[in-house]
Amino acid sequence: MDTQGTQDETTFKPTTMAFATFWNFIDELASHPLPPQIDRSMMRSKSGTDQRNLITVLSSFELVGPPPQRRVEPALRALTTTDKEERKAEVGKLVRRFYSEAVELSETGGTEQQLNDLFKDQFDLDTTDTRRKAVTFFLHAARTAGIPLSPYFPATRSGSGAPGAPRARRSGKRKPAADGGASGANGDTRSQDASPTQEAASYSTEVTIGDGTILILTAKNPNPFEFSKSDRDFFFGLVDRMKAYAAAQTPPAGNGGAADNSATEERVS
Repeated sequence: MDTQGTQDETTFKPTTMAFATFWNFIDELASHPLPPQIDRSMMRSKSGTDQRNLITVLSSFELVGPPPQRRVEPALRALTTTDKEERKAEVGKLVRRFYSEAVELSETGGTEQQLNDLFKDQFDLDTTDTRRKAVTFFLHAARTAGIPLSPYFPATRSGSGAPGAPRARRSGKRKPAADGGASGANGDTRSQDASPTQEAASYSTEVTIGDGTILILTAKNPNPFEFSKSDRDFFFGLVDRMKAYAAAQTPPAGNGGAADNSATEERVS
């Protein structure tokens, strides 16, 4: 009888944090020699919630010892190898050890409902949101490790905890800024055009197009009363086209959360 496996199944509690947060922290650890213990002084750039979650997941995977020292264990040294392929293989070992029943279910072609029921029963995760987050971490970890999963398991995508390099910025020609300060849509899919030294009011509207690209139109301290006719036509023409596109893409009410992705959002800062 595998007493180690039995112990893991009865004591392990799956994390609900984003896998990317965990994976990025491992990458940070791999960039320097490991200290004898892991504590919060190494996580000062992270939020309090992320610090708590990281400490918990490191303990759950037995990568660090018990508190208060939380000394580095051999498994963490193996996981923080600078060879990224070896690192993925180490993640695979963690997945197969601590999520053994989920991996076995996958190998039999289990369904999404069976996976959710397994997490509910095995780990006592009754709350739907908690269970969803725990399952998502498992899926990202397994796929990062290259473990084949059942075709009926949920797909994972960038933005729901996926690890890896940041999305490449889509370069695009910026439309000429109007004299009154209006700017054209920016092809940057990740960040808003904001300057830390800019104190003026900033108005933004954004729309998500078919492939997931987010187009953002930001106007800093606009004064339409000072616009020339051509500037007004240009500025409000952009706004009207973005709002019309978003309205056309918004599915009927009751179609889940898809409407949130394409609806135009306006912000004032």
